[in-house]
Amino acid sequence: MGIFRRRLIYVQVHQDHFLVRVVGEGRTIRRQCHALADRAGAPRDFSAIRRQLKAAFSELKSGFSLLKPWALLHFDPIAYPVTKQELAAFQLAAVRSGVGFCWLSTWEAPHEDKDLLSIFKR
Repeated sequence: MGIFRRRLIYVQVHQDHFLVRVVGEGRTIRRQCHALADRAGAPRDFSAIRRQLKAAFSELKSGFSLLKPWALLHFDPIAYPVTKQELAAFQLAAVRSGVGFCWLSTWEAPHEDKDLLSIFKR
C-alpha cells in the first residue's frame, strides 16, 4: 500500500451491528453495537457508536498512509430508518473515529465494490 493512497471504508449500519470493509479488499468485519438498537426516547449517546467505529477502522488499517481514509455509511431505509438529526450525528461520530470525510447513503440496495471504485477513482 502506498503512503499517498486514500482508502474507502464501506460501513453497512444494521439494527444492532456494523459490517465494515475496505472497498476493493475481501475482508469484512462485524462489530456488535447495542447502542444502535436503543432508539426510543431522547437522542442517543453516540460515544458507544464512535468507539465501535474507531475500533473497526483501526482494525482495518494496514500499513502507513499520510492520507486519512474516507468512509461511506450505508443505512437501509427499510431495515434501519434514520432521521436527519441521526444522520448528522453518525457523520460526526465517523469523522471523530478517524476518517477524513464521511458520506451517508440511504439507498435501498447495498453498494457494490465495482460501483464504488468507479465513483471514487484515485
